[in-house]
Amino acid sequence: MNKISLQTGLAGALILMSGFAWSGDVKLYDKAPSVEELQRQLTGGDGGEVRKPRTRAIVFGDSTPAESEAPAAQPAAAAPRPQARPQTAQTAQPAESYSPPPAPAPAPAQASDRAIAFPINFSVNSSNILPESVPFLESIAGLMQKDTSMRLIVEGHTDKSGPAARNAVLSRERAYSVTNYLIDHYRIDPMRLMPVGKGFSEPLPGMEPTNPKNRRVQFRIGG
Repeated sequence: MNKISLQTGLAGALILMSGFAWSGDVKLYDKAPSVEELQRQLTGGDGGEVRKPRTRAIVFGDSTPAESEAPAAQPAAAAPRPQARPQTAQTAQPAESYSPPPAPAPAPAQASDRAIAFPINFSVNSSNILPESVPFLESIAGLMQKDTSMRLIVEGHTDKSGPAARNAVLSRERAYSVTNYLIDHYRIDPMRLMPVGKGFSEPLPGMEPTNPKNRRVQFRIGG
């Protein structure tokens, strides 16, 4: 089974209730939810017919992300081929070369605004997953096995403790660690998982950046 490697991979107060905390479009769970609950939260559906989630663009680099779903790129109309000029013995000219118009740029990848967050525990300053976090991963694996077309973005987040550069690397390593665990233990197709490290750039709303609850792994549907 192929793993996703770091070298080849991409790039309001909380109210505690019923085992989860609500924070905007993110639900932070403190115990492993059922597959049905995950499906309702991530898709907005009831476990039957899945409603199309609201999406936002995932843009890497310095581009500005779109706030709503980007329309599908339309193919550019083919430019008319220039007609050759009539040639005579006195005015023979080389045939004009023709360059086709450039292909349209691909639309940016899309990600749902809805997300679920798990307090996945790792060894100190490490990406090794601790056994108490396995039930959370079992829930995610069960969802992906139920809906075999679903692709998920796996986001690693840290709190603001420690150097920013180290947190950025650590969050990415942890996202890849979770991704590889799902691949190795549940045979999830690597193409369905997109790990990314966020460092402490996105603390939970209403929480201080140094709050340990910001150390989490989030999942959202990716296009």
